[in-house]
Amino acid sequence: MVVKISINNRYMAMQGLFWMLFCVAFGFVSLYLQGRGLSNAGIGTVTATFGLLAALLQPVLGGITDRSNRSTWRSMILMLCFPFLLVCILMPLIPGPLAGAVFMGILILIANTTIPFVNSAHYYYTHAGEHVNFGVARGIGSGLYAVLALVIGGLAARFGIEMVPITGILISSLFIFVVFRMPTSKEPVEKAPRDTTQKKGFLLRYPTFTLMLIACLLMFTTHNILNTFLLQIIQSLGGNSSQLGIALAIQAVVEVPVLFGFSKLIKRFTPKGLMLTAAFGFALKALMYALSSSVVMIYLIQFTQMISFALFASSSVFYTSQAITKEDQTAGQAYMTSMMAAGAVLGGLTGGWLLELSSMKMMLSVNVVIAMVGVGFAIISVRNKRLHEKT
Repeated sequence: MVVKISINNRYMAMQGLFWMLFCVAFGFVSLYLQGRGLSNAGIGTVTATFGLLAALLQPVLGGITDRSNRSTWRSMILMLCFPFLLVCILMPLIPGPLAGAVFMGILILIANTTIPFVNSAHYYYTHAGEHVNFGVARGIGSGLYAVLALVIGGLAARFGIEMVPITGILISSLFIFVVFRMPTSKEPVEKAPRDTTQKKGFLLRYPTFTLMLIACLLMFTTHNILNTFLLQIIQSLGGNSSQLGIALAIQAVVEVPVLFGFSKLIKRFTPKGLMLTAAFGFALKALMYALSSSVVMIYLIQFTQMISFALFASSSVFYTSQAITKEDQTAGQAYMTSMMAAGAVLGGLTGGWLLELSSMKMMLSVNVVIAMVGVGFAIISVRNKRLHEKT
């Protein structure tokens, strides 16, 4: 008896494995690079350098996918993730801080660059007439991220940092297998003809979307300052890698109910309203971190993930699909997720050098200011009456 697996279930598996892959690349970057002998400034420089490359690469690959009939979201994911697997295999075999920095940087680059294509799969399946529940799929991703964070945190504390890439070998192999087995959409999404007389660039064609992109850049700068240097924050409060795993797991688990219930949220609230709420959520999280005094308090602060990243993770996809025309969808998703990569650049550099040259208190204080400026840009974007003018 052959059991037919629905597109929706396959997409859930793809999202789940992707965010486990993301956990390998991002969740333990400080732990791995610290174990390889890099300073805080060095860790920040690695995340910034490869985050910048990802931010530049995402819109380019997104534009190629939108313009080409041969390049699809699936082919792009496979092209990116085979090197991820290869790097994970090489990491335990080649020692030293420089090799560790380059290898971890490549994982950061690939994980960031893959996000818009995972999101675009939802858009293409939906427009091909398939039922795909993005919120539930993304929630499964957060749940599996949480499980893997606990596993890697415990294994690294017991067996050492090379458990990070060893876990990556297993996860990336499963992810590649699932993506390879994903069918293409039943019908190609019709791409509207481009107006070749249109001289405005993408960002000028969508001014309100551009303002929101700036807000997202600042949201993810504060997000990455806290996530990249979460180990150092926990260590300053007397914690270790096991407690880092617990903090990451809590952060991911609390996203799940928001993402599972997102289909109801999007019926009651507009995507732009949810994006604004997420901006306030990131600011609240930054403020609470600045006031934190114990590891237990860090655990409690992780619940703000519900109104920050969890809201952003789904609402940004719907916001982009609503604000951007059909022929620019993949590029629009790429620009949105490129802000995550660009936030890694600013967050890595800002956090790393503030820790190196000043103090933890200064880093967390500057982080609050960045988050509040992000709220300001989000408010300006939401109040702009040109929203959703798809020109």
